[in-house]
Amino acid sequence: MRNSKLWIHKIMRMKLLLLLSAAGLSACGSVLDVPPSSSVPSETAISDAAGAKAALAGAYAGLQQSGIYGHTIIDWTEVLSDNLRFVGTFDNYADADAHLLRADNFSVAQIWNDTYDEINRVNEIIQKVPDVPDLAAADKSEILGEAYFLRSLQYHNLVKLWDGVPLRLEPVKTAAEAAAITRATSVQVYTQILTDLAQAKTLITAGRSQTRQASLGAVSAIESRVRLYQKDWAGAEAAAATVEGMGYTLAATFPELFEATGSNTPEDIFRVIFTPTQSQSVGFYYLPKALGGRYEDAPTVGTTGIIAAFDPASGGNIATYNPTDRRGVWSIARAGTRTYAAKFRNPSGDEDLHVIRLGEVILIRAEALTQAGVLAAIARERRLELAFEGDRWPDLVRTGTAVPIMGIPAFQTLLPIPQGEIDTTQPALTQNPGY
Repeated sequence: MRNSKLWIHKIMRMKLLLLLSAAGLSACGSVLDVPPSSSVPSETAISDAAGAKAALAGAYAGLQQSGIYGHTIIDWTEVLSDNLRFVGTFDNYADADAHLLRADNFSVAQIWNDTYDEINRVNEIIQKVPDVPDLAAADKSEILGEAYFLRSLQYHNLVKLWDGVPLRLEPVKTAAEAAAITRATSVQVYTQILTDLAQAKTLITAGRSQTRQASLGAVSAIESRVRLYQKDWAGAEAAAATVEGMGYTLAATFPELFEATGSNTPEDIFRVIFTPTQSQSVGFYYLPKALGGRYEDAPTVGTTGIIAAFDPASGGNIATYNPTDRRGVWSIARAGTRTYAAKFRNPSGDEDLHVIRLGEVILIRAEALTQAGVLAAIARERRLELAFEGDRWPDLVRTGTAVPIMGIPAFQTLLPIPQGEIDTTQPALTQNPGY
């Protein structure tokens, strides 16, 4: 358990066994202190140093959008998996739980639109910052490096859910420009992601001193995740090893990672900052109404549900739920008759959300080093460690287990391209098969 030496020993022992088996802030300061540009920068917004820094702050603020880390890419995708079930009133969640997605699903469009909005913000920075006359060279490098990092992160979120997607590498300013863009292959998208990460690595100077902005630690951590999804085991292991060698350590207790105050822990690598005025809704969607939430989705029951995963002896019955794994004690709770995902406990959404942290990097390295015999154990660890954080559905898809575990047709492992995007914006896009 994380709140004891036993948990640390467990992880370190796992790593040692896997190693044995395998052998047989920055130059420009804190940009988050700069008032952000609240929308995609205009033609003249990035014309001086202040505008450049405000645009980068705006790009970080863009991560707070509802379709990205504001909630949908986290809680709605968990409903697609075997971790959460629909218990609310929204059709877009009901359809996700039943795997009856249509191309006009609101959440599908929300993730797509907000992600491309964020990419457009970043593309403005990448295009215009090199020509800003009063911005020091070191500041230019740092801002550009962080922009490349943010673009790589968004394209990986897209390719995980849709496979090949349009590669927009310059700002899209007109409907005609958008209409001319077609889908790239997943190979092309992954190539661009790694190119952007390589660029970020050469431009960013902060090692691990900042967790709410991109750092070299964050770049290598996301690279390890990207290479894991590519099944580039050696590359994933090397990138994860780089992160582990940078001085990060696991949080002393699991709940420390999810405090409403956004307190720092030694495990933090990259987080999205939220405040009472710039809040996320993940906890709001998880918590029951008695605790200030809307209770749209809840932990899955039965012998294959998340309740049984944390406490096999319960058989998935919350009445007998008594996990010895401290992550299970924190992650699932009960209020009256409501069983709920309790990882994010503040309905006002003050918690900073982890995009990636050391716990995941350790599991990435373990999986990359592992022989097939223990992959199931590592998959279970990922499910428990990252429960309700938006990782389970992409994990099921990348490991080829979504179809047998969820009992769905193969085409449903990819989301449909939003129909409105095809009808009004990009008619040259081809729809994913089956939709």
